[in-house]
Amino acid sequence: VEGPFGSETVMVHGGVVPDPETGAILTPVMQSTTFVQPSVDGYLSKGFSYSRTKNPTVESLAEKVAALEGGEGALMFSTGMAATCSLFTATLKSGDHCVITECSYGGTNRAARVLYKEKYNIDFTFCDFTDLDVIEKAIQPNTKLIFSESPANPVLTLTDVEAVSKLAKKHNRLPPCDSTFATPVIMNPLQLGADFVCVSS
Repeated sequence: VEGPFGSETVMVHGGVVPDPETGAILTPVMQSTTFVQPSVDGYLSKGFSYSRTKNPTVESLAEKVAALEGGEGALMFSTGMAATCSLFTATLKSGDHCVITECSYGGTNRAARVLYKEKYNIDFTFCDFTDLDVIEKAIQPNTKLIFSESPANPVLTLTDVEAVSKLAKKHNRLPPCDSTFATPVIMNPLQLGADFVCVSS
């Protein structure tokens, strides 16, 4: 059957490939922490060595999430904060700056203010993401990210993710978006111009 498929079909069938060993139609849950590595070439051909880095079950979930988000790929983490902190760590370094919504998840807010600002010398400007002029005025020469969250936790403030993404790209900045409350069923930030999306479930 040729696509594109609706979101309901992707939720059920995205990332699902019958298991070649058993013929199982749904992805089996792989609980193994390690995998046989007969040789370097044998390992490279299968790509699995230790579940912390790659696991067939998690890989299937990542393919499904990427399909739902309309993305090129997805990474799975044990918590939403692990995903957010990995995004910050991968894109920011000491001396960098991030413009971030003043209405953000408490864990994100604390990580930005305490961990990244105090320990790693990364600056954050928290501002009203319902006002594009305020966001634009907060951009500094060392700004790397313009981080939105919509609907924002806990008060459900809505951000125009498309407008914020356009603003970020106008200034050559990366626009990630936390869309945990929306989920890919309601909103696809990547389709609205965001470069990264974080969703905690």
